[in-house]
Amino acid sequence: MLFYLHAIIQKYTLPLKDADSAQSEIWSFLSDKSGIEIEQLQKYLYNITCQQAITHLFRVASGLDSMIIGEMEILGQIVRAYQIACENSASNTVLNVLFQKAIKVGKKVRTETHIGNGTSSVGAAAVELAKQTFGDVHNLSILLIGAGEMGRLVARNLSNNGASEVMVCNRSYDKAQELAVQFNGCVVSFENLSEYMVKADLILSCTSAPNYIITKEELARVMEMRCYKPMLLIDLAVPRDIEPESSQLDCIDIYNIDDLQGIVNRSLEERKLEAEKAEIIVDKAIDNFLRWLNDFHVVPVIKALYQKGEEIRDTELEKAIRKLGPLTEREDKIIRSMAYSITSKLINTPIIQLREHTNKKQGYMYVQMTKELFNLSVQTDNQLSYSQVEEQTDCE
Repeated sequence: MLFYLHAIIQKYTLPLKDADSAQSEIWSFLSDKSGIEIEQLQKYLYNITCQQAITHLFRVASGLDSMIIGEMEILGQIVRAYQIACENSASNTVLNVLFQKAIKVGKKVRTETHIGNGTSSVGAAAVELAKQTFGDVHNLSILLIGAGEMGRLVARNLSNNGASEVMVCNRSYDKAQELAVQFNGCVVSFENLSEYMVKADLILSCTSAPNYIITKEELARVMEMRCYKPMLLIDLAVPRDIEPESSQLDCIDIYNIDDLQGIVNRSLEERKLEAEKAEIIVDKAIDNFLRWLNDFHVVPVIKALYQKGEEIRDTELEKAIRKLGPLTEREDKIIRSMAYSITSKLINTPIIQLREHTNKKQGYMYVQMTKELFNLSVQTDNQLSYSQVEEQTDCE
């Protein structure tokens, strides 16, 4: 996507005089490529300004603008998107610095705050409960009863964290087989459920049964056959699959969906407190980047303006001195001083105004206008290495 957008930017924005025209051209480009009318396409598009886009990227990378506060995977996705852009020569100095700084602040937030700590999903909460009960998820035997989506997600979390065996029990053999294949597990029958409960360390139950499918009496027999080896049961069903009084048995821990959601909610509340610390880090990084961006655009223009003023001053000064003929040292000094003063005062006001307006919305347009008004030739280096960019932008 970054490569695609860069192609659009290169093709359309350079000759345009304002953001509205740029937006219109980009929409036309997308419409032509997709074959969808602009009016229809606009229902699925939104437009944000330069500063809004920068802020959004930094906050997403830091886990502040994610569906789940502190979510970790999005930072890896940003890193990969940037790598693909670089591999396809679809980046430049500004994008290089923008993404490198966003990635850097994302890592900084996760290092200096606890925004990513705790559990953010029911599946992750189940893994934490398993670790609390058994010390480790590895080598655990899991019995999944039912083929509901919640049970599937929790089982996947446990499997991804190292559970060695997943047994699937469901009244529909085909659904059970489908799930078992996903977890490299096996299918077991309801008729022999107690037999496999004896083998299981952790039981996940998520059926739509109207009554309890696991009773206290049955669990008592299972625990006796297990020689009271600890067992964790997680009841994800509504209504409950496991008789609540079963928790009175020795060596059994039982949690339901409300318990898991409570763990998640407490964790998310803690993350919200950490997010306040992260906001400070991110806001500072955004301000630093915006200052760099303003300087990146305006400093070369200011240098070019000074250079043009000096060239004109020196050329006209030499012409005037030649016409005046021999001058005393004092006269030469007065004339040169006057020329320097006029040039300086003439250029100083536009430079002050330029710096002021570049901090406003669409400030880059003032830079472009200055270049055109004074017919300036501005050279910028758009190909910097990673280390060079880091060195030039390390302002935390």
